[in-house]
Formats: sequence, C-alpha cells, structure tokens
Amino acid sequence: MSEGGSRRAQRSGRSRRTTLVAVSAAVLLAACGSVWWIAAQARTPEQRAANAAPPAASQITGVVSAEPLVERLELTGTVAAASRTTVTGAVPSGAAKAVVTALPVKTGDSVKAGRAVAEVSGRPVLVLPGRFPAYRDLRLGDKGPDVRQLQRALNGRYGVAVTGTYGTATATAVKRLYKDSGYDAPVGEASGAGSAPGSTGSGGQSPDTTGRNGAQTDGGTGGEPAPGPSTGAPGTATDGGAGTGSADAVPGGLLPAAEVSYVGSLPATVVEVGGQVGGPADKPLVVLGNGGQHISATLTADQRTQLRDLPDGAKIKFGEGPYSGHSGQLHALRSAAAGSDETAKSGSGDAAKDEAARQIALFIPKGGPANATGGATQHVIVELRSSPAGALRVPVSAVWTDLGGASVVTVVRGKEKQDVPVEVVFSFDGLAAVTAEADALRSGDKVLLSRLGGQGADSTGGIDG
Repeated sequence: MSEGGSRRAQRSGRSRRTTLVAVSAAVLLAACGSVWWIAAQARTPEQRAANAAPPAASQITGVVSAEPLVERLELTGTVAAASRTTVTGAVPSGAAKAVVTALPVKTGDSVKAGRAVAEVSGRPVLVLPGRFPAYRDLRLGDKGPDVRQLQRALNGRYGVAVTGTYGTATATAVKRLYKDSGYDAPVGEASGAGSAPGSTGSGGQSPDTTGRNGAQTDGGTGGEPAPGPSTGAPGTATDGGAGTGSADAVPGGLLPAAEVSYVGSLPATVVEVGGQVGGPADKPLVVLGNGGQHISATLTADQRTQLRDLPDGAKIKFGEGPYSGHSGQLHALRSAAAGSDETAKSGSGDAAKDEAARQIALFIPKGGPANATGGATQHVIVELRSSPAGALRVPVSAVWTDLGGASVVTVVRGKEKQDVPVEVVFSFDGLAAVTAEADALRSGDKVLLSRLGGQGADSTGGIDG
C-alpha cells in the first residue's frame, strides 16, 4: 500500500472512534434523565397529600380601642350676615346731582346708630334702627308710622317720646343727631306752613287733617288721634305739635329721606363698600350686615335628611375658619330654589321638590368674632352621635354573627382564641362601637379579622383598627 493510502485509512479510523464516543455519551445522558424523572415521580402517598394540603393558616387581627367612636357630618360653609341692608345714595335737597364725596367706613367696621356711612354731594347718609326705609322727607307737624319709627330710633339716645307727631322735641333730637355726626342739621318749617286752605300752620294743625303727600296723619296708631299735646313717658321730651304756630325755619325741623337709612338692628357690620369717591351715588354704596352672623352650607339630599332628623344631643362644632374652636347650633334648613326657610328637624312636605332644589343649612355660631369677614370659608363639623361611656371600638370586619344570631368577636390572646358576644351600638366609617360583659373584651385586645389559607369562622377580611 502506498504512503498516501495508509494516511487516509488512519484518518477514517479516528473519525469512526469519535462518532462512537459521542453516540455513547448521548445514550448515557438519556438514560440518566429517565432515571431522574422516574425517581421524581416515585413519591409516597403521604408526600403527595402533604403537597396538596393548604398552607398553614395565617391571621389578620385588629386592635380594640377605648377611644369614642363619633359619627360626623363634615360640611364647608360660608360666613354671611343674617340680614343685609344696602345703602344707596340719592340727590340731596339743593344739589344738582348725586356724587359720592366721602366713604368714612371700611369693610369690617362696626356701625352704631347715628353714624354716617357715606356722604353724597356733601350731605351725610345716617343709619338708624328701623323696619322699613324712609319714603318721604319729614317736617315739623308730620304724623305717621315713619315719624314713630324715627322717634323710636331717637328715644334711647335723646329721650324722645314716641307720639307719632314730628314736634319740636323731635326736631331738637334731630338737630343733636346731626351735630353728633359732624354735620349741620337741615332747616325746615312746619308742614302746614304755606299749605292749602284749611291748614292752621305748625301749632294749630287739626289732628285729623291730611298730611304731606296726601297721607292720612293718624299718628300711626290706627285710630283717631286725640287733639292737643301728647304726653310722653316720665323723663322724656314730648311732642305736642310743631311749636307755637310760627312758620319760622327750625334747625332739625326737616329730615330728608335721602339723608337717613334704616337698618333692622344696630350695631351692624360693614360687609362691603361698593361706592367710590367721585363716582355716582345712585348705586349701592355700602352693604351692612346685621342680626348676627351665620354659616351657610350647601347640602346634598342625604345630608339634608341627616340634619332634618338630627338626634337629640347632637353637637355642632367649627373647624378651620373664623369661628375655629367654637360651637354653634342649626338654625334652619332653606331651599335655595324656593327661597323659603324650614326650622331644624321639620318635615319637608314635598320630597320630590326638595330633591331637585338646592338645599342650604344655616348654622349660628356661639361666640367668636362679631365681625368676621363676609364670604370667609368655614369648616362645619356636625357630631351626629357618639359611642356611650364604657363602649369599645373595633373594626366592623371583626364582628360576625353566630348560628344563634348573636353578634360575636373573636379575641386572640397568644395561642388562645375566645368568642365574645357583643352588642353593636352603631357603626361608622369601617368601625363599630360595641359593648360586652365586664372584662370579656378590653382595650388593647386583638380581635380576629380573617384567617388566610385556612377556614374562617364566618369572618371576613379587614384591616387593623
């Protein structure tokens, strides 16, 4: 054999040996894998049962607390005056136009009777307590309900008797009112001076004559006034008429309607100053709030029902806002659409209409600032009910019902578990107020909420309370 043929034979032999080794290795690996798989499947029945069993049970517990459970209704309200009066200027007598010449008050000021809240064309607008606005200029000899209102406003300050007749004592008081406010009093004559025939002047005016603007001057009593002077209460100035019959001009003998604004009660708080010096005065100049202040809160239908059925002993407190830390009371429920008030805890009468209308609750604060800024935000907390003394607080999910229908909690003390019957007072916000026999349930105890991976005793999941 040649040398080349010998080398080819050697290489062929080595290749066959390599292939044989590889095949042998593959067979060996396959055999080992088969043995491992067979061994893996060869488990005992006990091993298979243990593998199929549920994992060991784990527990979630909550904590019993002695802290009271309070059911709260939280609202956001707005501070507002219980009543508002808008002061608008008018052209004073002798002026060509109504121009704001001074605004001596600012928002938040407390305004007392007799104070000038605005000045129009150099003349003051004075505030006095009263139920209706001035509707005419008043002069000596005038009679009527508006005279009585003026005299009531001046009585406490200047001792004017309430007679219903604008006499010399009233004129003197009006003069003093203007002087105390820093202005000259208007000068006026008796309303009968220069009037139509039948009038007898200031002092001789008949009691049943027709007064200014055709108004019947009965003194505001509803009956026929008695002739002659009226006598006031002891120690008060009396108005028996306009004077002695003279038509001479008298300081204070005229009170122009443009220079007085009547407010329901005083002192009042300046809620808003809307006018501007130099601007027109026939627009709202100053808004006064009186009758105290309240908190107005818009309600949902459910909230309205809760407040309407407010339980006895419910507490109302104020959180963040001008009245923070103070308590209050529910004054009324109001339908914004109908504009009517309902007293607290009264029925609605028309549920469908109430559902559709926007509902407002009015709360009156007890104490706090008398002149809180109108429009300020106030947080209102209504404590509808609170757990009684001796009650404990647990998560709602800790309470379950046994076969007899009783409420039960499961107390966990170490490895011991004890079912304790409880009475649920009420629940709120995921918590329940409960009572139990003495020492059966204590503050700090752990109560079972659920058992994960095991069988629960009619319990449900929950969170630690």
